Amino acid sequence: MSLRSIVLVGLALIALALHGRAAAPDSAMSITLLEPYQELYAARATGDAAALERLAFGGDRYSAYLAAVELSAWPQLSAGLRLRALERALELRMPDSLLRAEKLRLDLMHGELAEAAGESAVAVAAYREALPDATALAAFLRLEQDPYARANGLLVSGKNEAALQALDGRSAPSIEAPALRALGRYAEALAAYDAWLAADPGNATAALGRAWCFYYLRQDDAAAAAFAALGQAGDYGLGLLANRAGRTDAAVDYLRATGRADYIWLATDYLEAQGRYADAIPVYLELARSGSSYADDAAYRAYVLAQRLGDAGAERAALDLIPLGSFFALKLGGLSAAPDPTSAPVGEYTRAAILGTASERAAPTLTLASYLVGSGDKPSAVGELLFGLRDSEAAGDVYAVLQLSEALQGLDEYRQSVRAARALLGAGIDDLRVWRLAYPPAWPATVRAAAQDNDIEPALIWAVMRQESAFSPVAVSRSNAQGLMQVVPTTWDWLAELRKEQPGDPFDVVANIEYGATYLRWLLNYFSGDEELVIAGYNGGQGYVRRTLEGDVIKGDRDDFYRLMDRSETREYLQLVSENLAVYRVLYPGLSADGSDWASLLADRGE
Repeated sequence: MSLRSIVLVGLALIALALHGRAAAPDSAMSITLLEPYQELYAARATGDAAALERLAFGGDRYSAYLAAVELSAWPQLSAGLRLRALERALELRMPDSLLRAEKLRLDLMHGELAEAAGESAVAVAAYREALPDATALAAFLRLEQDPYARANGLLVSGKNEAALQALDGRSAPSIEAPALRALGRYAEALAAYDAWLAADPGNATAALGRAWCFYYLRQDDAAAAAFAALGQAGDYGLGLLANRAGRTDAAVDYLRATGRADYIWLATDYLEAQGRYADAIPVYLELARSGSSYADDAAYRAYVLAQRLGDAGAERAALDLIPLGSFFALKLGGLSAAPDPTSAPVGEYTRAAILGTASERAAPTLTLASYLVGSGDKPSAVGELLFGLRDSEAAGDVYAVLQLSEALQGLDEYRQSVRAARALLGAGIDDLRVWRLAYPPAWPATVRAAAQDNDIEPALIWAVMRQESAFSPVAVSRSNAQGLMQVVPTTWDWLAELRKEQPGDPFDVVANIEYGATYLRWLLNYFSGDEELVIAGYNGGQGYVRRTLEGDVIKGDRDDFYRLMDRSETREYLQLVSENLAVYRVLYPGLSADGSDWASLLADRGE
């Protein structure tokens, strides 16, 4: 039996338990664990608010969270009780930066209940938390009586003109100055920054804002003096001023002095724009040693330039700085960072899975989750596992984190389980079991079907999904890209036309994966199967990618394309998704075709 098959058998133990096929746990323990849910179900059925209140404030498990949420939503109860219940739910809730819509809904509800309960200060704070949402802003302005606080709330919401009007002639330089600067009214902003500094001479924010006003007013001598007075915080401005004056060497020196990778990257732009490639190489090498997100880009660019110039020493130095497993290492024939399951040694955590080693911390939660799934309450099972995962991470119990994460993935929860596994990889736990949790074959039956329908590799779908949404089906980006594959509404409607159907629900897992796969197939056709351009096009748009690659600056040179595309997000996206793809291909080689690995994986999950 291969190592991969042995590991799958070990990982299946928890999934079997969750599907009710393992031996029954101790009945006394089960009764104790299930009691809160029995009370919760009964309280829901009978409308017993007192029972819900006892549950909500009597524990800290997921059942208490559910009781608090339930209590907060009952309109027949007093606003004060509902407010207390909602605040309890917010206290217990697992925060997730991708759940923006849910967080906004809860903040608005918090404000409404506080307002109804007569707790105006709490309501104002809740509505302010929800800014710049239009509903929250209207409520905030309705309740907040202090004109300065009203103006500041408008400023935070990006309503700069309204913020100035709200002051109604009152002096508030800390509000006026940034609002006027944002409106491009730099002379007025400069006067406001001067007033701010007169009241608070040491304020660094005001001093920096004043310097930028001089810069945009093109009063370069005054700007230089203002930036110089700020020390290192002014070096970026001094660099831009030097470049404006045509003093490239000084500009590069100032930008390097900032210590910021993005500014040092800009310094290399200045040098390359003048054809000073030999001078750019040491700057790239400096950046390659920084450990920043630009390090791999800088190392590879130094390598490319050194090759073109015939500088063997710089070429070797750059090669040594290209991170193993990175996009550029893969370009040069390197291997993925993931361990090969056919030859990797069995680590202690993988061995624990094979032997069925249990974690005492995880066992009660796994038992409860098993019974909840068996009773048809899968959402509560997932919630209990998530709460258990949070507690296990806080306690540093790696075995419990792994078992709970495996159980979550057996129930199609990938967002938090992947996050936990990535944290373990980041902590140096280089174990096959952890790698597979960090790069899961998510929703395998759906992905397999979508891949077959569109004649694409399943690994490409997972690689994109992992980067786009971190496996959150309800993720919404700031540009309103939605769901697992993060498709914007206009593209979603266009894909529906391609599929000759009415647009589906972007937050439906099956529909989102199918539409994302359709888009990937279209891009593969458009770019004649070039995976790099497909990946870049998925993020930046196929038109932008083609224009950039084939334009007068890059002229089809792929190495220049990696460096000179002007959308840093697309550049990083290309690299990260390509790295994901390489890892998936190593970890799941048999899932690229209709082989036994698919049958094994789906059988382990009961699909």
